Amino acid sequence: MDTARVDIAYRPLRIAWTIHSGDLDSLRRAVRLSHTLWGGRFNPIVLADRPDEARQIVEVFRADLILPVGNSQEVKDLPGKFPHLIDPLMGLLFLRHQNEPGRAHVLDVHNLLVHHRRDTPKGEAWEEPGIRRFLWDNDDPLADVFLVQFGAYPDADDIGIDYLDILVSATRAVDQRFDKGQPIPLVEHPSIGSLTTFGLRQHHTIRAGLSYPGFFLGDASNTTDLADFWNLRAANIGLLFVDSSQIARYVGLIPEYANMVRANLSHRPDHEQKVSVWARDARIDEAIQLLGEEKPIVCGIGDGTWNGLNVRPPMMVLGQESSLGVFGRDGERPRVSFAFKDKPFSGDTWFYTQHLVSSVSLIGGLYGDDHYAFHPPYVPELNEFFARSMHLQYNKLRVEPERIGLVIDATEHDSYLNALPVGELVESVFDLAGSSAKLSAGGLITRQLISRLGGIRNTRVFKIPGVRRLLKTHGPTASFTKTAALDLIGSTDPNNPGARFSDHEDLSVEPREIGSKLTPQMVFGHLVANRLFRIGAELTCPTCRLVSWIALDSLKQRVTCELCGSEYDATRQLVDGKFHYRRTGVLGLEKNTQGAVPVTLVLEQLTRNLSGVLHNGVYAPSYDLKPKVGVDLPVCEVDFVMILPKTYPDKASLILGETKDGTSINADDIRNLERIADAIPKHRFDTYIVLTKLVPFTAEEIELAKSLNSPYRRRVIMLTARELEPYHLYERTAKELGITSYGGTAEGLAETTHRIYFSGPATPPQKGEKTNFR
Repeated sequence: MDTARVDIAYRPLRIAWTIHSGDLDSLRRAVRLSHTLWGGRFNPIVLADRPDEARQIVEVFRADLILPVGNSQEVKDLPGKFPHLIDPLMGLLFLRHQNEPGRAHVLDVHNLLVHHRRDTPKGEAWEEPGIRRFLWDNDDPLADVFLVQFGAYPDADDIGIDYLDILVSATRAVDQRFDKGQPIPLVEHPSIGSLTTFGLRQHHTIRAGLSYPGFFLGDASNTTDLADFWNLRAANIGLLFVDSSQIARYVGLIPEYANMVRANLSHRPDHEQKVSVWARDARIDEAIQLLGEEKPIVCGIGDGTWNGLNVRPPMMVLGQESSLGVFGRDGERPRVSFAFKDKPFSGDTWFYTQHLVSSVSLIGGLYGDDHYAFHPPYVPELNEFFARSMHLQYNKLRVEPERIGLVIDATEHDSYLNALPVGELVESVFDLAGSSAKLSAGGLITRQLISRLGGIRNTRVFKIPGVRRLLKTHGPTASFTKTAALDLIGSTDPNNPGARFSDHEDLSVEPREIGSKLTPQMVFGHLVANRLFRIGAELTCPTCRLVSWIALDSLKQRVTCELCGSEYDATRQLVDGKFHYRRTGVLGLEKNTQGAVPVTLVLEQLTRNLSGVLHNGVYAPSYDLKPKVGVDLPVCEVDFVMILPKTYPDKASLILGETKDGTSINADDIRNLERIADAIPKHRFDTYIVLTKLVPFTAEEIELAKSLNSPYRRRVIMLTARELEPYHLYERTAKELGITSYGGTAEGLAETTHRIYFSGPATPPQKGEKTNFR
């Protein structure tokens, strides 16, 4: 059996609590519920009556599910706006029993306390200085600030579990009171709030956003301010809430806390060592003055705070391990199974009802198998599709940036992932765009051709112009001799005299002696060995005088004429004759193989130049597209699709391809591609359009291609034989035009296309003329 390394990071489920902005009681309940959960401090609070901001927060926090708190219709309706976040808990955060204690449905602080007491020495950290339960008067103007900052538990009768009793029994927590109207002291003891973060650390998967610790300036009676403060801290930004109407109570605390922040920032660059003040735009002037003479970094809170470009909540994990994944099969598709060994939480049977996420990344495996993948792009809207395809349990999988999250219970000891069929992935992406996709006849031929040659990387033989000419010259029923084949492979194409076989003498199509050059005979032998051509003989029937081609496997000295049925002795003809070759059925019944060879050529070049091992890109050839009912999209075909996942928060690149083998790209082709590209979800994909011809583009085609771009978006990529035949895309371009480019991304290819075609040459071709780009 093959094996692979499986990287496993364990994390709590991230719950987005949804409340109404006018419902302060629901905010208090959401905060108390969060403090019962391990990692609860990192669960955001979403205001359902602010739908645009709510969508942004759910998205930027990458929530696993949404739980409503409160009775307003907007709160109840919000989870339905995110149908891909299927609740794995069936709406039950706690399970209540008549004759025994209640159980949590999610990893909770009880599990944390048991694990760190029983399984690790870290529990000793609570002995000194010791955990505090902070108390305050309900009518204290800062009561809700204290609740959000320091935490408290729900009433035991409300949820069926007495978390305060569990805490006191495990840690001997001490009560400490904040007196109403009195100055607030600097808190240096762990609290109920900080307990939920114990043992959690940031994972490297998510690229850091703004993370400036300091103060939050707000109104303690304002639900929106309290929710903003909670969410910024849920993004792992260390902040202290300051209510300017109670500033006298902060007189000593502000400078003490500021000094502590500076000490914690001492390792950062000089410009990031300043204390920050976060405030809504209306309070910016007040925020600037908060530290007196010292000018803080002022972070405004507004419409752009949660758009993913500024604050970016990290992935918080309990721990990480590597497991040995063993490959097997689930029917035809590959499956990798792996074990959970070093759990950073308690797997005691008491906690069998508790759920968390095992975040999985597969390293290795499936090399050469382009039909399946273990690395889907980050498109949460496809959670259910991914779950049913890769794990079967429709509500127990969450796609993550560069990873897959499996919802497991605390006692599970192993799991598995099925490989994702690439074709089904492509069909699901088009489904999001409003089109149904079906593999076309040309796509079937292309897949068979790639499979016959042993994978896309082995199709580089089609870079040789003579090979393509050989396939186009002889149709599926025509036979030819080896001499004729070698002449076509090795000679110069009269229609393209600049293309020579000598350009490819160093091309590796199969193993050969070190230092030797590739020859036409080696190439033809490679094609025959991979069964693109069949060996046979042409025999003339003495009865009907007609010539028949008979495959080598069927040749005998006495043969039967396939045309008239007569039997005759073919010995003399076999002795004096030569072998004749024919194309195999894998190349289709049409002379042009329905464009399969050019598509394969483009895919090979793009796959090698764009989707290396670390990119985990996938491709699929030729799909017929048909709009779903009620969707205004064209019926058309795309010649190939590529999906290239990127590092979060960058969106995956999706490439739609149009490949022509001699015919022209017309306005209908361009408009169809444009409409399909525009329908692809923009918040998940950066979509590019590849236009490919094996001959130069005409001036009309260049103008049509240019229309796909805009002043602020370059998405069209144009390739000819000049880019597709060399090993490196722009090897000849650099020699001919002086334009150098690595072209390692779709964005880079689009930028290079702009430089080649849309900002030059100095003298553009006239209408009807071909460009001088070979």
